[in-house]
Amino acid sequence: MAADPGPVTDKASWRKRLRQLRVEPEQEAEEQIVAGLKTFLDQRTGLFLFYRPMRTEISLDGLADELGWERFAVTRTPQSGGLTVHSAAGLTEQHRYGYTQPLEDADEVSFERISVVLVPGLGFDWEGNRLGQGAGYYDELLARIPDRCIRVGVATQGFIFEKLPTEPHDVPMTHLASESGVKAVAKPSL
Repeated sequence: MAADPGPVTDKASWRKRLRQLRVEPEQEAEEQIVAGLKTFLDQRTGLFLFYRPMRTEISLDGLADELGWERFAVTRTPQSGGLTVHSAAGLTEQHRYGYTQPLEDADEVSFERISVVLVPGLGFDWEGNRLGQGAGYYDELLARIPDRCIRVGVATQGFIFEKLPTEPHDVPMTHLASESGVKAVAKPSL
């Protein structure tokens, strides 16, 4: 369980503190998050964009196993430029940071097909603000996703805070998924 880092107000300090607190998620917490997301997504159509996890992120592979990998799209980190989106059912390769991603020549998926985006982060707050790793990949990706898409931040309860620092380019989540289920944020920041 993470603790609020106290009077920290800038993103760099939050990132430093949260990286120190992150550990591999407990299997029970991961299973609870996947179960809540399955219930949430069972009520939705379209393609679901998710991520392949780094070591300290919640794995959603069990969700794709249950609902079918063909219902999911996944990101690829190219040599340069923003994240690209591809079918999760295709062939994959290992990224240098340890997660799997689609092959470089995999066909891209249109953002118009995506109805829900499942987003990793170091932390989230109850207004839907996200603190990412700091490279800006997801900030740029989320800016390209149609506004009608549901954006779900995925984290254990210990990494959801009262308030995180934000910047003008941040795209807020509409929902948060944790061990206690998927909940709409009170009021997304804009």
